[in-house]
Amino acid sequence: MGLPPGAPDPSMSEITQPSDEPHTVGEPAISAAENTDPVLVSVIIPARNSSPVLKLCLDSIGASDYPNIETIVVSDASTDDTAEVARRCGARVMTNNKPRGAAYARNVGASVAAGGILFFADADVVLNRDAISRAAECLSSGRADAVFGSYIAETRIPQFTARFKNYQHHFHHQQGSEHPVSFWSGCGAVTRQAFTSLEGFDVSLRFCEDIEFGHALVNAGYRIRLLKQMQAEHLKSYGLGRLIRSELLGRAIPWTRLLRSGRSRMGTLNTNVNGVFSVALTGLVLSLGALSFLSPPLGWLALGALLSLAALNHGFLGFLARRRGVAFMLASVPLLFLHYLICGVGYIAGHMTPRYAAERTPAPKYAFEEKLRIGQV
Repeated sequence: MGLPPGAPDPSMSEITQPSDEPHTVGEPAISAAENTDPVLVSVIIPARNSSPVLKLCLDSIGASDYPNIETIVVSDASTDDTAEVARRCGARVMTNNKPRGAAYARNVGASVAAGGILFFADADVVLNRDAISRAAECLSSGRADAVFGSYIAETRIPQFTARFKNYQHHFHHQQGSEHPVSFWSGCGAVTRQAFTSLEGFDVSLRFCEDIEFGHALVNAGYRIRLLKQMQAEHLKSYGLGRLIRSELLGRAIPWTRLLRSGRSRMGTLNTNVNGVFSVALTGLVLSLGALSFLSPPLGWLALGALLSLAALNHGFLGFLARRRGVAFMLASVPLLFLHYLICGVGYIAGHMTPRYAAERTPAPKYAFEEKLRIGQV
């Protein structure tokens, strides 16, 4: 079946540079002429078997207070009705022939996007009404080249572990520096110029590709802002097993591999000084606790290390107590301890696995295999 007039060629093999004059890093990427009307924002959502939550995500985009949006859903070889849900909600849909990961899917969406701003959202987030407009205002004014926000404090997911993880993410983003060396693709946006200059997300990465993207942006001289009022609700369920796998295999180990390759750095957002000392204290608690069976007095040192760990995290624990009460806070202590334990184990394991390549693998280095569903967009 042929392409209709004006439709993008789905066989395209690279993300092309805009035809505008080159943008100088630090200057507004959107011209004054473009600012006479609200710049088009392309919202790009990678989705794999996401039909249970995707409609809520798309409905929130439809309810946005920003007036100029196009929505693109890239179905990463979904086996459910993800693509059909997206079409029914009015989104443009592209599909991957086989699972390629979120980085690849986001690059696919960006390759056909028309907006001067690319806004990335996960399929399991519900954007606040003003999330897109906050991003667009900051980027179109030239105050930043990329922005990201945070989850709202609460989630409708009832699982204890899901609520704990949601609170942890919200707290760290709300306490983080407004000028991070990182990026978050769950609710983040970037100018087209900055995105194309880096040639997109690194498609060789299945995890932490957004962290690497932020690091690459800053190294290239671009500015990232953490907009703490740019928020979204997270609808991800976390059983304990899934939480451990996600923290270890999807975060701690790949982040360590990025760190070893020089494509991430310590001391930003979730890897601040408190976090580093908390991991060390967790290891000390376990070591002294084990040795206390041989020498009971060491048990007191283990208790002291545990109390020091609690003191170091008093801000987060106090936040939990204020939000959900003391009982919830006390029940969260084992999960917090487990979090730092996984971070430590992942850091060690990450040094026992091959480091990532020092060079990025950008979008133009591979051929797209997606098909545009003609007549169904």
